[in-house]
Amino acid sequence: MSFGAPQWFWALAVLPLLVGLYIRAERRSALQLREFVSPRLLPQLAGNVDRARRAIRFGLVLLSLALAITALAKPRWGNIYEDVKRRGLDLLFAIDTSRSMLSNDVAPNRLERVKLAAQDLITELRGDRVGLIAFAGRAFLQAPLTIDYEAAVESINDLDTKTIPEGGTNISEAIALAVQTFGKSAMGNRALIIFTDGEELSGDSVKEAKKAEEAGVKIFTVGVGTIQGSLIPLEHEGGFVKDAKGEVHKSKLDEDRLREIAQATGGMYLHLESGPQTMRQLYEEGLSKLKAAEIDARLSRRPIERYEWPLGGAIAVLIVSLFLNDRKKTWSQPIRRAPVKREALVTAALLLVAAAQAYAVSGIDLYNKGKYDEALAQFQKDLENNINPADVPKMHFDSGVAAYKLREYDRALEAFSQSLVDRSPVLQEKTRYNLGRTLEERADLQKTNEQVLKDLENAAQHYEEALKLDPNDKAAAERLEIVRRKIEQLKKHPKQPPPQPQQNQQNKKDQKKDKDQDQQQKDQQQQQQQQQQQQQQQQQQQQQQQQQSQNQQSQNNQQQNRDQQQAKNNQQQRNQQNQQEEQQKNQQQQNSDKQQNQQQPTPSPSPGSKSDQQKQRQQGAGESPTPSPGGGSKASPTPGERGESPSPSPGENAGAGESPSPTPSSLPNKPRSGEIKSAGEPNKEQQEEQAAEAEAMKRGEMSPQQAARLLQAMKDEEARVQLDERKSVHPVYNDW
Repeated sequence: MSFGAPQWFWALAVLPLLVGLYIRAERRSALQLREFVSPRLLPQLAGNVDRARRAIRFGLVLLSLALAITALAKPRWGNIYEDVKRRGLDLLFAIDTSRSMLSNDVAPNRLERVKLAAQDLITELRGDRVGLIAFAGRAFLQAPLTIDYEAAVESINDLDTKTIPEGGTNISEAIALAVQTFGKSAMGNRALIIFTDGEELSGDSVKEAKKAEEAGVKIFTVGVGTIQGSLIPLEHEGGFVKDAKGEVHKSKLDEDRLREIAQATGGMYLHLESGPQTMRQLYEEGLSKLKAAEIDARLSRRPIERYEWPLGGAIAVLIVSLFLNDRKKTWSQPIRRAPVKREALVTAALLLVAAAQAYAVSGIDLYNKGKYDEALAQFQKDLENNINPADVPKMHFDSGVAAYKLREYDRALEAFSQSLVDRSPVLQEKTRYNLGRTLEERADLQKTNEQVLKDLENAAQHYEEALKLDPNDKAAAERLEIVRRKIEQLKKHPKQPPPQPQQNQQNKKDQKKDKDQDQQQKDQQQQQQQQQQQQQQQQQQQQQQQQQSQNQQSQNNQQQNRDQQQAKNNQQQRNQQNQQEEQQKNQQQQNSDKQQNQQQPTPSPSPGSKSDQQKQRQQGAGESPTPSPGGGSKASPTPGERGESPSPSPGENAGAGESPSPTPSSLPNKPRSGEIKSAGEPNKEQQEEQAAEAEAMKRGEMSPQQAARLLQAMKDEEARVQLDERKSVHPVYNDW
């Protein structure tokens, strides 16, 4: 027994986890039941639950799940044997191992270059048998015809100049050995590919080639080396091969002989320049045109998948678990099934359908759904299990398309190359186009100009082949034109090589340094901007403070002006009041004087003595005595001063609470110059003046002296008012 998908057995690890969860749930339910129900009442309330049946039903569910997982693992036992016929070509590689193949006119030398070319040709084959002949002075069958390409490649790698001990180059013997090796194989599918420099030293190869053509063998010759030739070095001796005359021998490529051998059998000659490209040309233009025949018939063994048995068992066990009830039968309560059983039945049916669909899904369906990785894996499995060789190219084509979608271009190229074996022109045309597209996409990922140019040139060749198969393929024509433009553009403007790591590091350092400098400059600019903003803010604050101080000063000035104006107005009002009061007092005084003058007679003047004056002052109350001139007493007020209150001297009434009058007090009359006063004797002129005044008062008139005095007093009062107005008024500051 074997399994097709044994990885599904990892899912069985879920079963122990489910068992643990079931045990834990049972314990929790038992504990909760004991907490709410008395142990005495448990048989009555929960006696109809059969825990053994519940455990059996859970075990059946687990068994069903295990069987379903086994079905997913694709169990296989038994085999089906079928006869499988293979179709293909019989190909023999004849490789020259003479010492002339050591010439290094091609790198590394001719023999190593031939080995690589033979391996490249084997990669182009699909189901063809391959054999190997090594020849020098004679020929030897190194490997018989086989489809084991790995063994053939190992035989090719083992070739060297010591494989055939006999020196020389005998191409005719190699042709004869090939005809003998083919024997009785089918006609038309046999070909001999000769890799040599064409320098034949013995035998008649052209004659032997004609015999091979009669035997149905086509010969393709591949020339290696250059026409100019080169010296043949001696291994481990440090010299060169010499001829019989002792001269150094130069080995040259004989293209004429090789072309003649190929044309004798209807084959073709190719000069080995680029190994893969030359071998691809050989296969496409030569070998692919040969008619494939049935190589052999073998018995193929195919295992039988038996997933139906475990899947059917899983369904059967699940159904049994559904009908198993975990409650005991009682007469009072009929058996009722849980509604979840119907859902479990539906789940089992869905599991069966899903399992059947899982195996019915093909790679094409997965590809259409966009699951390219799964589709590619399915295509590979189909290739492994395929028993029909005719479907192999198509399967390789499908694998290549899936790999292309996954961007695995190398894998896609390999798959498309294997699908070229098919003889269908439609499939070949599609394969050629897909090869071109894949190479074109891979060219975009190449790093060197040589690799890009190589992929683009190969893509152009595939587009050309696709157009040969289908000239109406517009897509191939468009892509061919695009690829040609890309090749021309690449040749004119090749891609620049990537920069050196040191330069990248230096550039990174410079960039980092520039970034640091830029960051420092930005930081300095930000600091300068912040300082400027701070200065502007300080200037604005100072301007605001100045404006506030100016406003405060202007307010103070206005208040001072208002105070000064108010003080001036108050002073003027006080002056006016004083003038009015003085005028009223003067008027009252004049009226009182007039009344006194009318009531009492004015005394006549006499020579003054102190005793007389005292007598006069001691006379009746209310009398106003008139002093004599020169008596040393104060003069009486003049008639012009009547009605006015006399102004006290600066020393009078001090401390009485009265404010001194702004007008100065009247001074006593000074004695006139030229007059002589005698002690105790009055002045004559004064006596006359007093007599005149008394006479005038009798008549009720003002004497001239009184009028002059009144006029002088009025002038003095006017001067005082003007003087008071000129005084500076001190500003009054209010403490707000």
